[in-house]
Amino acid sequence: MTSGTRSAVLMVFSLVIRNTAGTQPRPPHALDPLSAAEITRVATVLRAEGRLSDQARFGTIVVNPPEKSAVATRAARVIGFDWARHEGFLAIVDLVTSRLQSYTVIDSEPPMRLLTIRRAEEIAHADPRWVAAMRSRGIDTSRVSVALRLGERAKLPRKGEDRVVFASVWLRDGVPDALTVEGMVLDVNLTRGRLDGFINPAKALVIKDSSALKALANPRRALMALTVSQPQGTSVRIVGNEITWDRWQLRVGIDPRRGLEVHDVSFRDGTRRRSVLYSGSVSEIVAPYGDPVFGTWYPRDEGDYGMGLYGLTSAVAHNDAPANALFLSAIMHDQMGRPIVVPRSIVVYERDGGLLWRHATLARRARQMVVSTHATIDNYDYQFNWIFSQDGTIESEVALSGIMNVNPTARLLDTAHTEGHTLTGHLVAPGVNAPNHQHFFSYRLDLDVDGTANSIYTMESRAADSTTNAKGESIEMRERAIGSESAATMDVSFAAVRSWRVANTHVRNSLGQFTGYTLVPGAVTPSFSQEFSLPRKAAGYIGHQFWASPHVTDELYAAGEFQNLGREGDGLPRWTAANRSLLDTDVVLWYTLGITHIPRPEDWPYMPIHRGGFKLVPTAFFARNPTLDVPASRR
Repeated sequence: MTSGTRSAVLMVFSLVIRNTAGTQPRPPHALDPLSAAEITRVATVLRAEGRLSDQARFGTIVVNPPEKSAVATRAARVIGFDWARHEGFLAIVDLVTSRLQSYTVIDSEPPMRLLTIRRAEEIAHADPRWVAAMRSRGIDTSRVSVALRLGERAKLPRKGEDRVVFASVWLRDGVPDALTVEGMVLDVNLTRGRLDGFINPAKALVIKDSSALKALANPRRALMALTVSQPQGTSVRIVGNEITWDRWQLRVGIDPRRGLEVHDVSFRDGTRRRSVLYSGSVSEIVAPYGDPVFGTWYPRDEGDYGMGLYGLTSAVAHNDAPANALFLSAIMHDQMGRPIVVPRSIVVYERDGGLLWRHATLARRARQMVVSTHATIDNYDYQFNWIFSQDGTIESEVALSGIMNVNPTARLLDTAHTEGHTLTGHLVAPGVNAPNHQHFFSYRLDLDVDGTANSIYTMESRAADSTTNAKGESIEMRERAIGSESAATMDVSFAAVRSWRVANTHVRNSLGQFTGYTLVPGAVTPSFSQEFSLPRKAAGYIGHQFWASPHVTDELYAAGEFQNLGREGDGLPRWTAANRSLLDTDVVLWYTLGITHIPRPEDWPYMPIHRGGFKLVPTAFFARNPTLDVPASRR
């Protein structure tokens, strides 16, 4: 695979069967990723229609989400850009009849920043002059990508009728402080598909050594071996995209834009299979930077780049995952629409979950199943985990690592104590400033608790009112139904320990209570970007931690579908302005997981993992502890 092709991969996944001897995959679920054959068929149909020039390139080719209640024809949804015609397009292709259902011109600008990046990489890697210049410096071009010199949501500069852009060259696997190829700047003609020129410094470019390289080359003495072993095999069963473990059953996949998703999640309760979560995924990501010296920067890692199509990486065996992990391969597609196999894309494993419950001389050990994937968006790395527990709890977690975005500074030492000083960036190495910044992940959670007719309740706990709390000891929990979208838009509350329960008012447990699941926030942070700021205009969802809406098939992205087109107030702020009813209907929760990163020297050059997450906890879904029948561990 060439470097241009390898870096251009866009993904739609078809999972490889593991641990399923003698079984046959079931028909695809409505939300299962496209297969290699389907991807090829989509590209063939679009080209045969004559709508595209030979300079058209694909951004995402995904399953077109069907209505839940309908037996819909399987179809593909395609976003791309035709560089010869300057047309961003959205196409729907019927996969059963192999016909084009619709074709819509979106804009004259690429609808995703990724399309411009891939075009620039394709052009550079095809230019023998640039390849020779890189090789003369001992640089393997398979390690090289380009970084656009273009502000967030900026329109492409023009040279006459041609779209052009300047770009820098950087090493995807570089070690600080040797990430960029210094002095080399590309002048890329995106329309003509050529390099109009590039700055090629006369002096040889030297990849600088760094303290990181020295430390990596001299590891400390290893600890004694810690073995994870399942001599009788795993309890995880996988057929196609479907996973069964203990009492859980679910489907998994990777969306080119949203990355790892879980679908059709249910829990076996006796002889009943009870629905919990129809679909769960990250719907958008934004990282606003807060140091004016660094400049205005708020990358949308999902909507502009793609957690799958740009970022997904194969798991590093024995490091990203334990020794007992199962690895699922995937089918991706490049910008030409050609399928590519990616190994170890999704990781599934069982792990010790600590203490499950105990009293006196009775105790039980917990087991959990983890479904995980990894994404590298330029300098940052993310691990996304969905964790399923035996008690019915689902935990979603994101783990952040990688290399901080930094800029040079004249400071080599911090000679003054920071007390009393206001800092928007921090010295993390001599001459290296790391800006304060935030990360926001909008999770879209389409809960179907015992069916689709659900209502949402706010649960708040506090000291009881003084009129009924003479001794000052009473604690009350108040639960109120959320009637509409405007009432649902709110934040977490330390004072009220606020959480949100999705309940089915048509189904009761044996105690007469409505069955439900509660979204319990983990650590959160408010947005420090002001409402008038560019990050808030582009990603208005970060203004609140909780939103809710009725299920609508094409309302999938918290900040809107087309991030690169400069639209403001799109997504949740626009949809929820309709103030639709949330009572006894198919509801979707949107949870904004926020992390504020105040850099430390210990974060340089590679950041130790920082974790954030939330839980979906059964609340009256059962009438008692559902793990009383878990056997005691003997070894």
